[in-house]
Amino acid sequence: MIELLREIIQEEIVRGRALDKYATVASRETVNAIKDEAVRETFNTNGRADFMLQVPDITDNIDYLRSIIIKMREGERIASDGAYEFDLDANDEERKNSDIIVNLTLPPHYDKDYSFMSKLIAELKETFRHELEHSSQTTEELMAVQRAVPDREIWKDLETAENYYLSDGEVKAHVAGIYKRAKSFRKPATNVMEKVLDAIYNTGRGHRHNAQELAELMEKIQNTWTNYLYDRYPRAQ
Repeated sequence: MIELLREIIQEEIVRGRALDKYATVASRETVNAIKDEAVRETFNTNGRADFMLQVPDITDNIDYLRSIIIKMREGERIASDGAYEFDLDANDEERKNSDIIVNLTLPPHYDKDYSFMSKLIAELKETFRHELEHSSQTTEELMAVQRAVPDREIWKDLETAENYYLSDGEVKAHVAGIYKRAKSFRKPATNVMEKVLDAIYNTGRGHRHNAQELAELMEKIQNTWTNYLYDRYPRAQ
C-alpha cells in the first residue's frame, strides 16, 4: 500500500511538472501570435481576433485536449480568463474532443506599446495552468463543478459561489494556477492568492452580496486553498 501511494505521488509530481511546462510554452506561443502582423491587423481593424494556437507539443501529449483557441477582444485593461470545454458526461473517447478557450482583453492598437507584456504573461501563465489542470481531471470531477453551477451563474447566491470555489476541481485548478504565477515571478504564493481572492471578493460585491457574509466566504475559500497549497506544494511560501 505504501509503495502504491509513493507511485501515485510520483505520477502526480511528473504530471504537474509537465503541465507547468506546457503552460509556459502556451503563454510564449500566445505572445508570439499576438505580435504576428496578420493578427495585429485583424485586431486593429475589427477590435477582435480569434485564432487556434498551434502547439502540437501540447495537444499531441494531452489525451483530453484537442485544441487551444485564443479569443482577443478590445478593452481598457489587460486581462485573461479561460474555460476548459468538454461534452457533459463525456466518456473517455468524447473527452478527447475537449478544448481550452482563452479570452484576452487588450487595449486598442496594443502593438504601439508592448510595455504591458509582463502583466499579460503573468495572466497567461496562471490562466493556462488553471485550464490545463482541468484537462487532467476526471470527467466526474469536472461534472461535480457543473452540477454545482449548472447555469454558470456563480454569483446568483453565495451558496452557489461557495459550492463552485470549494469544489475539488476548482480548488486544484485555482491553486495550480496561483502557484505557477507565483513561481514564475518569484513571489510568495500566499501573496498571489490574496490578490486572486481580492478580485473574487470585488466580483461578489459587484453582484451586491452582503459584505460581511462575503468576507466569511472568502475566509473559507482562503483556508481551503491554503491547506491544499501546502499539501500539494510543501515548499510554497
